[in-house]
Amino acid sequence: MIVTDNEQPVEFSGDLTPAPKVSDPMRVSPSSTMTGVWDFDGYAVSINPAYQVALGWSVEELSSVPYWELLHPDDQDRSVEARQRMLLSGPGHVFGHEVRMLRRDGTYRRIRWDLRSDPEEQLIYLVGVDISDHEPMVTGKRVLVGSWDWHIPTDTVTLSGGMFEIYQIPAGPAEHLRTALQRLSVGDRAAVEKAIRRSLTTGDPYTADHRIVHPDGGIRWLHSAGRVFFDENVNAQRMRGLTWDVTDRPGNRVPG
Repeated sequence: MIVTDNEQPVEFSGDLTPAPKVSDPMRVSPSSTMTGVWDFDGYAVSINPAYQVALGWSVEELSSVPYWELLHPDDQDRSVEARQRMLLSGPGHVFGHEVRMLRRDGTYRRIRWDLRSDPEEQLIYLVGVDISDHEPMVTGKRVLVGSWDWHIPTDTVTLSGGMFEIYQIPAGPAEHLRTALQRLSVGDRAAVEKAIRRSLTTGDPYTADHRIVHPDGGIRWLHSAGRVFFDENVNAQRMRGLTWDVTDRPGNRVPG
């Protein structure tokens, strides 16, 4: 369990109750205890301020991609398998699950989680502690990652700072979707546009691996993931997601 500075167990209230307590005694402040609620599809429903401080992501960004997209590649399979075992066991628990999670600034932090599933609510409750300062961690160089929010009725896209860095375009106000599409390699444009149309039509998650061409002619491989949000009349209102530069990921294809 988590032990606070005054050696009192951390208590939770509101929509995070009841939640498991993080295993293995650690002396931490309640204000640094990360809590969150995920649905069974892996999308965030709510997070507390400590979660956002530790990893930098907003709940809107976390609700746009399943959680495993933000895990270190070497931790993804193990984490998904643990989640599946928990869900198959009914009201299940996972204690002391350690994973490397991507921060919004492109660095990784090692987080120790306790999780509890609630089949009736179709929710997973999480409590976590950042143990990066206590456990050795080798993650390689910083990951280039950014978030995007496409407001469909106005066809404008709001980009995070990471997206401007990835695409090498000047930071500014909302862009039109075509600005980003113009950076796509000609050979990948049709496939990306098809994936976007499919998500808008079916509501299925959006994923695409594609190349972009920088102004200097350099080619980078990107991985993008997101989802469509609809209004009460089932009209697509926005598509939110994240994009990673995966050019240097081991085993990735050589740009060309």
